Order: sequence, then C-alpha cells, then structure tokens
Amino acid sequence: MALPQRFEDVGLVVVGGSVAGMIAALTAADRGHRVALIERNKDLGGLAASCAETLAAAGTRFQGGANIADKAALFLGDAKSALGNTADPAVTGAVVGQAVALVEWLADRCGVQIALQSTTATGGHGRARLHSVGEQGGASLATALVRAASRHTHIHLRTGTEVDRLIATDDGGVAGVGLKADRRGTTIVRGPVVLACGGFAGNDVLIAEHCPAAKDLPYLATTGSTGDAIRLAGPLGASLHNASACSVTPLLAQPSHFAVTRAVLDRGGILVNQRSERFTDETQANLPLALAVRAQLGRIAYLLFDERIATAVGAHDPYFTRVVLPRTARRADSIAMFSKQLEIALPGLTATLEAHARTGSATAPGLAEPFYGVRVTGARQATLGGLAVDASAHVLDAMGNAIPGLFAVGGAAAGLGFDAADRGLVGMEALTGLALARLAAQSLAAISDDG
Repeated sequence: MALPQRFEDVGLVVVGGSVAGMIAALTAADRGHRVALIERNKDLGGLAASCAETLAAAGTRFQGGANIADKAALFLGDAKSALGNTADPAVTGAVVGQAVALVEWLADRCGVQIALQSTTATGGHGRARLHSVGEQGGASLATALVRAASRHTHIHLRTGTEVDRLIATDDGGVAGVGLKADRRGTTIVRGPVVLACGGFAGNDVLIAEHCPAAKDLPYLATTGSTGDAIRLAGPLGASLHNASACSVTPLLAQPSHFAVTRAVLDRGGILVNQRSERFTDETQANLPLALAVRAQLGRIAYLLFDERIATAVGAHDPYFTRVVLPRTARRADSIAMFSKQLEIALPGLTATLEAHARTGSATAPGLAEPFYGVRVTGARQATLGGLAVDASAHVLDAMGNAIPGLFAVGGAAAGLGFDAADRGLVGMEALTGLALARLAAQSLAAISDDG
C-alpha cells in the first residue's frame, strides 16, 4: 500500500542548518516569509565551530572607529587582483557590495560580537578590513545564529531530517523538497529552495572524480561536506564551477581537528617526524606538504615553534591565540621537557633544533625556549568549487541559465571560484558564502508566500 503524502507550503525551504543556511532563513523570515529550515543532523551550525569565520568588509563602522579609511571599490580591486579571471565579475561585485550590510546586520540583528581583527592590513588586503565574529570564531557565530533562528516565529526548524529529493516543475524549475519517508508517510515541503548543505570534501567518490590530487588525503571532520547539494541538484541539470579546487591543510591538529594557520610555518616554524627529523621543505604549497606529512610514520608530524612565533601570529590572528593554540599545542620551558611531552627522542630533537639554529637568519632565527609543539596530519578541509551560481545565488544550468526556485549558498555554491587552494584573500571565502545567503533570501521579494 502506498504511503500517505503530506504537503506543507512555505515561503522558503532552506536545506542545511549551516551558518549560511541560518542567515538565509533569518533574512527571509525577517521579511515576513515562513521558512522551513531542514538539517539532517541533530545540531545546527555545520562545521563553523572549528573555523575562524573571519569576514572581510570595507567601509564598516568598526573600521571607522579605528580611523581606517576604506571603501568597496578598493576592496573590489584587491579581490579582482587575487582572483584573476576565475570569478564572475557580477558575483564578485555583489559579494563585496553586500559585505558591510552583512557584518553590521550580524552585529545589530543577531548579537554577534564583531571586532576589527587588526588595525594593520593583512591577509592580502590593502586595508585593515578583517572582522572577527566573537572570541570563539565560528563557534560564537553559530551560537548567536542558532539563538536567533530557534526563537523566530516564522522559522520552523526540522533537525534530524533528511531531504530525499528536489521537486521539479514542468518548466525545469524547483517547487520544493521531498523529505525521506518515515512510517507516517512522505512529506513534500513546497516553496523555493536554498541549498546550504555544504560542499563535497567528505565524499571520497566525488573527490576522486573532481579533485584527484587530493584523493589520498583523508577528510577528518565529523560531519557535513557529503555532496548532498550535488546529489540533489544534479538531476535537474545544475552545473558545477571550479569543482577541481580543494582546500587542504598539512597542519590539522590531532586529535582536536583544528587546522593550525599556515602563518606558523611562514614565521619560522618547522616540521619534524617521530624520529625528530625535518623531512620536507616547509615553504612548499599546502598539497605537497600535506602529502609529505601523511607519508611519515604514523601519518603524523610535529609542528615546532616558539613564543616569538606564537606572539607574532597571534598579533594578526586572535582566533589562533584564543582558540587554536590552547586546544592544540603542548608548551615546554626546556628541550628535555619538550621531548617528554611530544614523546620523541631527546638526542634527535636536540640535534634538529641546533641544526635549525645554525641555518637561521635575522628574520627567521632558530627556535628558543619556551617551545610549542602540535601533533599534526595532512587532510582535506573543504571544496572551493561547487554549484555554479549567479549574483543572486540562483543555481545555473549548463547553459548558464538560472534554475527557477533554486539557490545555493555557503559550501554548496562555487561562489567566487577560487582556482587554487592556496589562492585568495583571507576572509573572502567566508564572506562569499554568507553574503550569498543574504542575497538569495533578498531575491525572494518577488515571490509570494502562501503563509
């Protein structure tokens, strides 16, 4: 006997309770639309808790309070220089143009503790425009958004619920989603759809197909990035953009799974294996460096640095000091204690540190007490490509036409289409995902809401 079918009508269906998904839901709900926010896991927030989620924005009041003169045109110039010809100029312009409104909306509407990260230009930017989103980074952002979304009378949360398919219209558009059947039957939630269910870094099959260079690296996050957006939108003819771009890290701390910033190596940190040997050139790109770490005994290495490096990195990256360092690093006041904490032989460690000191320079001297050490491995972090979208976050088909009623944001969208994992401006990837979420919800103004 066929299972009964139930129908629900809303102004917007958001698939995925990521921070981008919650922003889309809140923006639409604040404009009077009834929203169904559907998350397959029990908790909202996606992978934000382990990320800094730093946002780049030009012309904010936070910059003004620090007497930093900046404007969107300068930001747009930096973005175009960094991205080259990989990004759609219209999408880049829309994202940069949304930045100030997004940052100030997060502060004023959602209670996020926005602060200018540094008063000096960093991360490839020509101005100091990196904004932090609370002392705990993405965890703080997610907490604020969960609070706002769970209290909104126009948002119906469905956690622990899986979307089985998109409901197609006769003209090739999207009219809603079908939920995975349960013992009570099937449910169709009708309305335009925003896919905010992440990328595909955790899907080994898709990685082997689109990002074969990274296929030998593991994906060690506990949730998300399973390729649901591609699974759902693919049958409707959605196209992918820059699907081969995958972000990897050689410095994923074990067992906490926080990614240590590459700046630690750039400031003079070194990598050694369990035999206390330096085994690679730490200046090479992230992918070969990550593969070199995975080739070591136990598939791990030790990132060694000192107080000078920790202080210098923290001066431009508060998230490193507040969150990453205390949760990942061992600290020791002597080589003997350092050897004991890292469980590697003292003679070899001493010889390696002495050799490093002899080859040091004024800008990158040898390491000095007290020492820091982090047990790391190489891993996939995120896919940088995804579903192709336009400047309103509409998903595009193979001909470049918008699929009516379907949007993609956050990790589900290709966004600005970074062409390499080591390329781009700091704070741009997070800004793109969240700005597209706002743009998608704002484009619903012309869509009627039955509720």
